[in-house]
This record gives sequence, structure tokens and C-alpha cells, in this order.
Amino acid sequence: MEGLQDIEEGGSDDREEDKAEKHRTKKSALEELFVDEDRELLQATTTKGSTLSIAEQVRKEIDIYKSLSSIPSGQHPAAWWWMKRDSLPILFVLLDTYLCVQASSTPSERVFSCAGHAISQERCRILPEKANMLIFLQKNC
Repeated sequence: MEGLQDIEEGGSDDREEDKAEKHRTKKSALEELFVDEDRELLQATTTKGSTLSIAEQVRKEIDIYKSLSSIPSGQHPAAWWWMKRDSLPILFVLLDTYLCVQASSTPSERVFSCAGHAISQERCRILPEKANMLIFLQKNC
């Protein structure tokens, strides 16, 4: 009789759902310690993100990017961007477009061909600086 009364009142179903939820979301000691800070952070990011337009969010990310230090020469740019994916999510989307691997060696072959035309038998006495400028101007202008 009590079980039927609990079900009608919704008592035992609620208790079972609470137990199941607690079991599913078992938190580590560190998560339990900072649960209030995490909740505040989540609320702050959701309220800020909803009030800013896309253009404002992009400007904010660009400002954050400009304030960061340069990427060390020994670190791979894609790995650096992977580490920054959470703080710069909109700019991270551009990673696939601008840090992709070349499908062929055609562009580098064209530069070598251009260098062969700039430095030939007729121009064998050209200075390296001038050759670099000629190649650069021919490929970029």
C-alpha cells in the first residue's frame, strides 16, 4: 500500500532518479571542491556569449590573440592552435583553411623555376640580395 501511495505522490520515482543522477555524475575531489566556481564560470560565459554579436565576439577574440605572446619557432602552429581552441573558438575554425598541408609540390616547383629564370647564364654575376628581390617580386606582384 505504501509503494502505491509513494508512486501516486511521486516520492519513490523522484528518489530513484536522484540516485541515478548522482551515480551518473560522480565528480572527482577537485571538481567537488570547485563546483561553485565552475557554476559561476559557466553562467558568466553563457550570459556574455548571448549578449555579444558575432562581430563583437570576433573582435574580442582578435584582441585576445594580439595580446598573446608569439609562437615559439620550435612549436608546431597547429599544435599551438589546438591548445588555444577553447579560448579562441571562432579563430580556431580558420585553422583548417589556412594551416592545411599542400596537396602537391607545384607552388614550390614554380618558385624554383622562377629562380632558374632570374639566375641564368646571362645573369651569373647577379648579387644574392637582388636575386631574392627579383624572385619575390615576380611571385608576389
